[in-house]
Amino acid sequence: MTKVLVIGGGIAGYSAALSARRDGADVTVVARAPGATALYAGGMEVIDDLDAVLAGQPHHPFSRLGLDGVRLATELDNAIQSLTLALGKDGLKLEGSWRKRGLYADIHGLARPANVVPASVAPGELRALSGRRVAVVGVKQVGEYDAGSTAQALKELHGIEAFPEEVSIPDLPISASLTDLYGRRAPQVRARSATIAYPPGLTSLPPDSFELLASPPSPHGWRLQQAISLGSVTAQVTSFETSAGRIVSARAGERTFRADAFILATGLHIGGGLKGGRVTSEPLLRLGVFHGGEPVRSVGTRLQHLQYLDPAEELRSGLSTDKGLHPLDEDGNPPYANLFAAGAVLGGYEYAGPCGFGVPILTGWLAGTWAAKVNRVTTR
Repeated sequence: MTKVLVIGGGIAGYSAALSARRDGADVTVVARAPGATALYAGGMEVIDDLDAVLAGQPHHPFSRLGLDGVRLATELDNAIQSLTLALGKDGLKLEGSWRKRGLYADIHGLARPANVVPASVAPGELRALSGRRVAVVGVKQVGEYDAGSTAQALKELHGIEAFPEEVSIPDLPISASLTDLYGRRAPQVRARSATIAYPPGLTSLPPDSFELLASPPSPHGWRLQQAISLGSVTAQVTSFETSAGRIVSARAGERTFRADAFILATGLHIGGGLKGGRVTSEPLLRLGVFHGGEPVRSVGTRLQHLQYLDPAEELRSGLSTDKGLHPLDEDGNPPYANLFAAGAVLGGYEYAGPCGFGVPILTGWLAGTWAAKVNRVTTR
C-alpha cells in the first residue's frame, strides 16, 4: 500500500487526502494551523469560464496540467461531488456545482458570486428571492451589523422586498459582535409569510430561511475548517530528508513522517507555503517561485514595481509544476519524483478571483490521485 503524506490542512490538502484514500493509499495529513480556509465567507468560487482559462492563461495551474477541457470538466465533477459527500459526512452540507454560478447576499446586502455554498445559504440565491418578501434579522445587542441597512441594500440593489426584523438575545454581552452568535440557536421572529435572512453562525434555522454570507473572520470558515481538520495531525513540518531525487521523510519537531509520496498543500502566505520579503521564497525545499512563468529572482525590480501599483500582484506568484503537479526548481525541472504540489501555493492565477476554490479542489484531487500511484507508475 502506498503511503502518502499531505502537508497542509486546507481545502487542497483535504481534497488530496480524499482522492489518495479513494485510490487505496494510506494517508496522513499534517497541518500546522488553520490557514486561509478558515477565513472564507461562505461562497466557493470554482471557475467562471474553463475554456477561456485554457485558451488565454498559459501559466494558470489548470493550463499547466496539459489536459483538455473535457477531461478537466470530468475531474472537476468527480472532485466536487466527492468533496460534497465527504464534508456532508463530516457535518457540513454543501450544495452547488462548478457548472452553475449563483449570487448570494452578504451581511451588507451586496451580491457575491459562488458555485458551491453551505445548504444553509443556498435558499438565499438572489434570483430565487425575486418577488418574495424577505425579513432580515437583526440582533439588538449586536452593534456591528445593521439589518435595516442590509434590507435597504437588498431592496435598492436587487429589487427584493426586504425589511428588517429586530430580535433580542438577552444573555449576549453588551456590544456583542457577530462572532458571539456562533453556535446559538436561531431566534424566532414575528414575520409571517416571509423568507427569513439570518446573520451567519446560528444553528437550527427554521424552514424557509437562510444565512447571509459573512466577512472574515467567518462562521462559515470556522465550520469548514472544523470539518476538514478531522483526523489530521497537528504539527509543523520544518525539514525533509531526501535521497537520489526523492523525498524519504518529513520532520516535524521530534516526529519523523516517512512516506512513498508527499503533497505540498501548504497554502500561500497565511498558511506558510511561501515566505514574503524582498524576494518571495518557498521555505521548506527551496523550490522555484515563479511569476508570469519567470522565476521571481530573475524578474528583479519590475515585480516590486508591479506590487507597488497592485499589492495583489504578489499573490499571483507561486510554485510552478509540470503536467503531473511535480513542483519545479528555478531551472524549470522537477527535483523530486515523489513530490506533488496543490492549492494556493501554486502561482499563475488570481488567488481571490473566480478560481479561488477551484484550484485547491482540482489540483488537490489530482495530486492525491497521482501520489497514490507512485509505487505503480514511476513516471508521467
